[in-house]
Amino acid sequence: MGGAMGRDKTFSGFMGATFDLIGQNAGPLLLFVAVLGGLNTVGLLLGYIDAVGSLASIGFGFDIDPADGVFAGLFQIGVGVLSIVASYLLLARLLESQGRLPVRQTRLWAYIGLSILSVLGYMLGFLLLIIPGFILLVRWSATSGYLIERRLGVIDCMTASWDATRGSSWPIFLAGLVLFLGLMVIGGAIGGIGSVIGSDPVTVAFSSLAEVAGNALFLAYGIAVYLLVDDNARDIGDVFA
Repeated sequence: MGGAMGRDKTFSGFMGATFDLIGQNAGPLLLFVAVLGGLNTVGLLLGYIDAVGSLASIGFGFDIDPADGVFAGLFQIGVGVLSIVASYLLLARLLESQGRLPVRQTRLWAYIGLSILSVLGYMLGFLLLIIPGFILLVRWSATSGYLIERRLGVIDCMTASWDATRGSSWPIFLAGLVLFLGLMVIGGAIGGIGSVIGSDPVTVAFSSLAEVAGNALFLAYGIAVYLLVDDNARDIGDVFA
């Protein structure tokens, strides 16, 4: 069955929908990567953020060490907050580009709650023999769309995503896996280029931009999944008819 973007709920459909969104929203995506990647680069070079994991991550986690100085702590908090806000705005923009943002009233606080609860669920799932974590990643992949467009509550978003992705779990998982492996290859290539150049600032900048670009890719992927699995979606042709 064709989805809202005229694609089927198959591996190629989820991949194609993701890259459709990226192509149609190149400007906002590049801005997202430039701002957060730039801030991460500054934080890493100044020693405010640990190289093992910058704050512009999918979990928006705060990793503030008691030994950090005041400026380092404030910087980390600032980047963490900005990451959440920027991610929400990017998700809203992706939906808007498809005519799927009928109400502009923000749901930022609900998005923060959804992010926290989702990450806790993923962590628990991965502790339980790994497999449950992957199941949750797949079945909750459409939650942001249900939260922002359909304006459901946090738990209702998770339930709606779980129900909507039933029967499409394998293509969603395989598409996400291919995207992840592609990012790993690109990340390895960037690391190799940095080693050849031999410049720490350049290597840090490349790595930071690549990490944030990966986050942006999976934000787009989540919206693509939502657009294809939402049974109540209007065909995009009807929206602009």
